[in-house]
Amino acid sequence: MTTTISSKNIIGKMIPFLELGLDKKLLDEIEKQINTVVKSGNYILGPQLANFEKKFAKFTGVKHAVGVASGTDAIRLALRALGIGRGDRVLTVSATSPFTVIAILEEGVVPIFADIDEATLTLDVDDAERRVDKQSFSANKQSFSSNKQSFSANKKIKAVVPVHIYGNPCDMPRILAFAKKHKIAVIEDACQAHGAQLEGKRVGSFGECGAFSFYPTKNLGALGDGGMVTTSNLGIYNMIKSLRHGGQTKRFWHKYRGVNSRLDEIQAAILAIKLRKLDSFNKKRVILAERYKKNLGGLPIKFQQSYPTAKPVYHLFVIRTKKRNALMRYLAQKGIASYIYYPYPVHRQPAFGDFYDARKSLPVTDRISGEILALPLSPNLTFRNQDKIIRETTRFFRRS
Repeated sequence: MTTTISSKNIIGKMIPFLELGLDKKLLDEIEKQINTVVKSGNYILGPQLANFEKKFAKFTGVKHAVGVASGTDAIRLALRALGIGRGDRVLTVSATSPFTVIAILEEGVVPIFADIDEATLTLDVDDAERRVDKQSFSANKQSFSSNKQSFSANKKIKAVVPVHIYGNPCDMPRILAFAKKHKIAVIEDACQAHGAQLEGKRVGSFGECGAFSFYPTKNLGALGDGGMVTTSNLGIYNMIKSLRHGGQTKRFWHKYRGVNSRLDEIQAAILAIKLRKLDSFNKKRVILAERYKKNLGGLPIKFQQSYPTAKPVYHLFVIRTKKRNALMRYLAQKGIASYIYYPYPVHRQPAFGDFYDARKSLPVTDRISGEILALPLSPNLTFRNQDKIIRETTRFFRRS
């Protein structure tokens, strides 16, 4: 949904949904490091990437990390490294960025959608159990087509891809138990959850692999694109290192069918600098989120909940209200940008329709997609601007 408001109807300066600006000290440090890389003449698979991979692995609490071109590729290469391919099935959610599912489809894998928990908006493990039942997979088509390439869908579920949506950790202990019971792999989609914790562990360290995105809007964002696969499995690590570089095991010798997906030296250098600031930036996000909850708590809205041992990092601050569209228009008129993440569940979109059996509904996913609204939140959001957002949101509900 797009809300268009005439500039003459906006009161005061617009409060942006997201501010990506860097303070002068950080910008100076980044510019200096970029110059160092440029002068080095080493731009791909060099020391900057190796340094960042090592630091990110330590930060996440895993043994290894592999820089790739995007979060989408991180999921895709994790699947390939685990031997999951054409016709296999992977369980995930529809309430996510479509790129989660795009990564699955790119490997010829059939996505099976489970519903989400209404409180946390993360994978509903009970519903996942129901989907594993073979009877629940009576798909509406015997074969599936993606980009005019057909493949069978008669294989068992090989993995689950839980999504730590909006920076909120999934119930990983239950998911791991579920995966162990059914002998399937776990690939965490942590693309929105850099630094989030559950039971004292960082997300991206629970499953066989974790997938991260460094898209500029993320909690840890590059000045371009990028991604990372995390793992503590040496075999998976070595395989992904090869796959990201065309499947080479030595120069010009391609043992595997790989792809071209490398995190470049400049972005790695920038991310290594920003990684040092990530915990403090996340702390500011948490403070802002708590201020929202404290001041909006008495209104007829719902907040995303977290599991008791979780420490979310609020990539987005999402509220739920049946008056979502009216609130969005009102805030825009008052000079406040808000956004819907995500207005269309994946299973309701044309590109993914072949992989959804209408007889197996996702009621929570469908209902929540019409209620969610993300309010401005970033480390650069001032308390003064947040107070205006709180004030106008309160006024809307008191008048409506």
